[in-house]
Amino acid sequence: MFTLSKQDVPHPSTQQVARAGEHLVAAELHRRGAYAVTFAGNMPRIDILASNAEQTRTVMIQVKTKRSGTWQASTRAGIPREAVPEEQRFWVFVDLRKNPTEPPAYYIVHEWWIQNDIHDAHQAYLKRSGGTRTRSPDSTHHAIPLSRIKDSKDRWDRLGIF
Repeated sequence: MFTLSKQDVPHPSTQQVARAGEHLVAAELHRRGAYAVTFAGNMPRIDILASNAEQTRTVMIQVKTKRSGTWQASTRAGIPREAVPEEQRFWVFVDLRKNPTEPPAYYIVHEWWIQNDIHDAHQAYLKRSGGTRTRSPDSTHHAIPLSRIKDSKDRWDRLGIF
C-alpha cells in the first residue's frame, strides 16, 4: 500500500482555495433547493448569482475562503453603511480547514454589515496606531478573524432564497 507523507500532499494555491470555496457555496445552495451559478472569469464583487426555486428573488454573493488563519479583504471594502432591509448582496466566508477530512464551515453576512464592520475595525486600528499603519502605510490589506463573524455561522436564512 502506498501512503503519502505530509510533505507529499499537494498544497493548493490561493486560486484553488478561492475556487473551491465558490464551488462549495454553489453546491450548498443547490443542496438547499436554490439555484446558483459561479463565474468562470473575474466578476468584480460577485462570485455567485443565486435565486430561489421560483426565481422571484436573486442575490449576489461574494465568497471569501481560507484554510487557516484569517480571511483576507481590502480596507477599500470598508464603507459606513445603514442597514438595507431587502439586501441582495451578501458575503459568504468559507473555512476549508487545514484537515481536508473536516467539512467546511460557512458564515453568511449582509454586505452592508461587513462593509460597516471592515470600516469600523480599520478605523479602530488606525486610532490605536496613531492614524497610520505601522508596518506598511500604503497597504489596503484587511484581515477578518473568525471572532468578528462567528455569530453568522450557517445563517443561510439571511439570503432569503429558501
